[in-house]
Amino acid sequence: MKQLRLAFVCFVILFLFASTFVNGQRVDSVAWARNRTQYYYDKANSFELPVSYRIDTIIKSLEQYNPSFNRNRLSEWMGNIGRPSKRIVFEPRHTVGFDYGVHSFDDLLFNNYTQPYYQVRKPYTSLFYLSGPEKEEILQVIHSQNINKTWNVGINFRVMDSWGSYQWQSCDNRQLMVNTNYVAPLGKYRVLAAYYHSSIEIQENGGVSDSIFENKLTTQTLSVPVYLQAANNQYKETGFFVKQIYNFKRMKVDSIPHRTFNPGSISLTLHYYKNSQTYSDLDGKSGYYRNIYFDSTATHDSIHFRWFESNFAWTNGISENPLSPQAFNLVFGIRHKYIEYIDTFKIQTFNHITPYAALSVFAFGKFHLDLNGEYVIGDYNGGDFSLKAVAKFDFLKKHPGKILFTSGLFYTQKEADWFYTWRYSNYFKWKNDFDKQNLITYFAKLKIGTFNADVSLHQLNNFVYLTNNAKPEWQDNMIHVLVAKLSKDISWGRLQIDNDLVYQYTPDHSIIKLPQIAAMQSWYLNLQLFKKYMYLQPGVSFYYNTSYFADDYMPSTRMFYTQETKQIGNYVYADVFANVQIKRANVFLKYQHINSGWTNYNFYMMPHYPQQASSLKLGVIWRFYD
Repeated sequence: MKQLRLAFVCFVILFLFASTFVNGQRVDSVAWARNRTQYYYDKANSFELPVSYRIDTIIKSLEQYNPSFNRNRLSEWMGNIGRPSKRIVFEPRHTVGFDYGVHSFDDLLFNNYTQPYYQVRKPYTSLFYLSGPEKEEILQVIHSQNINKTWNVGINFRVMDSWGSYQWQSCDNRQLMVNTNYVAPLGKYRVLAAYYHSSIEIQENGGVSDSIFENKLTTQTLSVPVYLQAANNQYKETGFFVKQIYNFKRMKVDSIPHRTFNPGSISLTLHYYKNSQTYSDLDGKSGYYRNIYFDSTATHDSIHFRWFESNFAWTNGISENPLSPQAFNLVFGIRHKYIEYIDTFKIQTFNHITPYAALSVFAFGKFHLDLNGEYVIGDYNGGDFSLKAVAKFDFLKKHPGKILFTSGLFYTQKEADWFYTWRYSNYFKWKNDFDKQNLITYFAKLKIGTFNADVSLHQLNNFVYLTNNAKPEWQDNMIHVLVAKLSKDISWGRLQIDNDLVYQYTPDHSIIKLPQIAAMQSWYLNLQLFKKYMYLQPGVSFYYNTSYFADDYMPSTRMFYTQETKQIGNYVYADVFANVQIKRANVFLKYQHINSGWTNYNFYMMPHYPQQASSLKLGVIWRFYD
């Protein structure tokens, strides 16, 4: 009945939109403002002038609203939005320096590199609302406006809540980003600043009883037993970021060429960040944990760390045309980071100084070579270093990016993340001294229009991971992982087919668990109705991956670990959807997992955490340009 009522509400909304706009003005009064509403992303250690993008008003993939699972992010996740997830396409982290190591919430968090900076002619506002069963709701508000021609201030706020289909599975997410960017006349000075805050609170049930769920011994999901009923995770982070760039180059104010010495450009970046992670469990008799070290009645483990980072860099110049970089560009920089780590039993501080350099060569309007390296001087991460080389060849000078070949090599030597070295809590404790990890990645990419082919080979030595007892271990033998990805969007008249395919292979499956094949495909029609005032995309999408021993999840550490008792996968997920665009409003109606229960009850993407059964979702994005 709830789904029927939701479907009726959707029909009424679409009918009202159609009746409102079908007889409206033919000329879109906001087209001018929309075309001049642009945004860009900041890049770490980059002097490049920002590459701006226009607001994407197309409705393609509109129904893929889940930040942890879409065609660009294939993950194993719990079936309840806003909870921990882990990528199933292997990609090692080639960053150096201090890293605590918990990344299970990364897809949900805001920071200064993942959120856009805007430049607008008129105030811009975007509202997104999603409603689904089990109190699944998302509300996101984006507002941006310019104070003057080149000074912009914006805010991005998101609330993401869900009760979940099973006991003790609710989550409460809050993310906020306030940022600003300013460009002085002639581009001599630029500044970017951002404040961000994220708060995630989730109930941890430890998973469901597989046998009762899979044998359908009860039709009520809330009656399926779970392993934990009094455990909670709280994850919070706050940051403040300021980046300033000053260009000493004499700017042209007339047509006369100036032959003067160019002292280049400098940048100064300041970044303050703090994080707290708390796990509590009021039930000491659940029997879920293998070891209890301090308190058998209740648990309250907390970890806090903060860091302050300063980054100073120089480059010999900045190209005034982002599409035509300088022929030869040098960057030298030095980064200092101070970290303070606090848990229930220990306070530890770290100081790191990281010099780095980069060389960029652009030749013949087609060839681009980037070389960069960094080396860490300090205590725990002292001796970490990273070397990267990337070459790009653009086959069509007049149509950059249409046919592009990219290849590269990354080599990194780094300490294990601090999580794997030190842990002292009620359920886990260890102190390790692992050798440095050696990570090598070779890759090649080919892009021809909408066709993309990507092949990478990863070699890992002294690789650190979590074993089936959720504790760290390292492998001193070389591990090889091959990853190949293909994507192609095909159009036949009004029919569109989007295809994504991933193939992965590793000779040793005992350490790194991966599905050999993962595939996603969407079939839909592109229809223009009511004299092109309404765009409609009805379609169906499928997702499949081969069976494998997917990593399990440990609530008390917020980490994933290997297991060899339960295989998941070899199951097709089918969704039916309709994306609609009417003037400023984009609407999607999605019947998710329509094939739930058609064959059997083994629809997991993570061991012991079933996916949501068939459910109806409604989402609306409404944009305002004035």
